[in-house]
Amino acid sequence: MTFQGRERTYIVHLPPSYDSSRRYPLVVVLHGGTSNAEQTVKLTGMDATADREGFIAVYPNGTGRVPTWNVGFGYGYALRNQVDDVGFIRALVEKLSGELAVDPDRVYATGISNGAMLAYRLASEAADVFAAVAPVAGVAGGREDYGAPLVVFQAPSRPVSVMAFNGKADEMVPYEGGKGRGLSKVVYLSVPETIALWVGYDGCAPQPAEEVTGGGNIIMQAYGGGAEGSAVVLYTIVDGTHSWPGGTKLRPGGPGPNQQISANDLMWDFFESHPGKR
Repeated sequence: MTFQGRERTYIVHLPPSYDSSRRYPLVVVLHGGTSNAEQTVKLTGMDATADREGFIAVYPNGTGRVPTWNVGFGYGYALRNQVDDVGFIRALVEKLSGELAVDPDRVYATGISNGAMLAYRLASEAADVFAAVAPVAGVAGGREDYGAPLVVFQAPSRPVSVMAFNGKADEMVPYEGGKGRGLSKVVYLSVPETIALWVGYDGCAPQPAEEVTGGGNIIMQAYGGGAEGSAVVLYTIVDGTHSWPGGTKLRPGGPGPNQQISANDLMWDFFESHPGKR
């Protein structure tokens, strides 16, 4: 599709059960910085989840020779050129809703890394479109370098539920915040600060229900009681790296994704229990 003079591309996956006389949830799956839609299909395995659960998945591409998303901080073509990626995703959802049987009350977003941060930005700035988001290995703010202005995503116009997945061993987007290892000089907000922001935005109870599984490696904290039935849930993977829990390892070397939990299964259950109210 063409958006604001740029050709934008995406991959759409329809479940085998697709029937145009019904309405289907739509899950927008956002690649990480320097990755792309095709790699993210393989990384997440979301097509299989869509087939099993009966939803439409769409994998958009960012912009630039090395694709990135503009989240207001970070690096890459999209930020340098102030690409309106929130506007693009809005337009994409509108286009797909005109072409396919999309349920407007069940539109969701997920993504990893730079894509996770765009998911947070969509929750902040497109709350009229998205009922819930599930960022993986991302946070809701940062600055381009020490001394640069801090960018923090603001409260949404209506509650948007969040399920986040973060690894304590993530060196790219450090759990406790600060500068990550990698090409960029970005200084990230911490995961606890990010969750506290959204707990406040949604009006959830400040103390979570906590469950520890996987031999102490998986910590789930659920903040309930939010406005309009919203909730915030954080899955902390103690040995988790910058990866998609339950996903596929795309490159050789280093540890693979944690397989004790499936981010796909957990986020889908969460999405199902948090439809929007249009």
